[in-house]
Amino acid sequence: MKIAELRNKPFILLVLKDGLADGYFSEEFVHKTKQQLSDMSLRIASDNLSIIYADHIKKACEIVLGFISLGLLSHCDNNTEKAKDIIKTQGIVYCFRAGWAKYAGLKEISADYFKQIKLSSYALAANDISDITIVHADIVKQGQDSLKLLNLYRSISAQYSANVVIPETDEDYLKFELQKLLNSAVALMLIDSQQKIFNHERYTQLITYLTTTDSKLVLEKFACCVSDFSEKQPVTTKTFLQESSLLDFNEFKTIITTQKKLAVFIPEILELSVNITNELNDDFEGGYDFGLDDQDDIAYLKPD
Repeated sequence: MKIAELRNKPFILLVLKDGLADGYFSEEFVHKTKQQLSDMSLRIASDNLSIIYADHIKKACEIVLGFISLGLLSHCDNNTEKAKDIIKTQGIVYCFRAGWAKYAGLKEISADYFKQIKLSSYALAANDISDITIVHADIVKQGQDSLKLLNLYRSISAQYSANVVIPETDEDYLKFELQKLLNSAVALMLIDSQQKIFNHERYTQLITYLTTTDSKLVLEKFACCVSDFSEKQPVTTKTFLQESSLLDFNEFKTIITTQKKLAVFIPEILELSVNITNELNDDFEGGYDFGLDDQDDIAYLKPD
């Protein structure tokens, strides 16, 4: 893409201009190519945007330029001579299809992620010097990270979730819920529990520990628990957790340090069953869920 950076044009336009200037492309070939570019732009506008609005047609042209540049660069190794040969022998439509194939390849990462990517993400204006291969690589990486997050959430929730896990792909939601699961995992380690889910007894034990133990000692043990938890994870999982800051536990550590209103803030950051949450909020509805705290539930229903 260095040539594009120097001359302030997308790679495909530079190749066409140079090919015409040095006589490699005939006037007839360039005219035919321009017609194909127009046809593809109108098709993109018709199928995905609108042919009524001029700005939509312009955006469709930019999308076509982007896909052609992506496809061409993926086959020519940034070599202009090779690029001219590909355009002359294979044609501009071939380049577009090659670029579109890379875009469609996002489905292999995740069908849901593919649906989120707008065609305009690949648009290149006539004076745009962006490296479309880097743009595509970033989109692929984001998709892979999104899939890692979803798979990690599924894995952790299978162990630490006290409630029914609702399938969800929104990254903010997943990170929020995953942080609660991780908080619970470390909190259970703080009280030396071998169990993976809180019940009323274990929750009470945690609150007692946090309120009766010096915060410095709690934080020291907390750091050890986080380290132990991290070391037990696969390398790829550990790396992803660290890179996404999910192992920082800033909110949890702040609550431990202040030691104020623990009964208010701790339930908000942990994965607790509906029954425990209802009990803590004096909103017990008598639900019997065959969980570990059912004896407490039954005792609560019995008259004195």
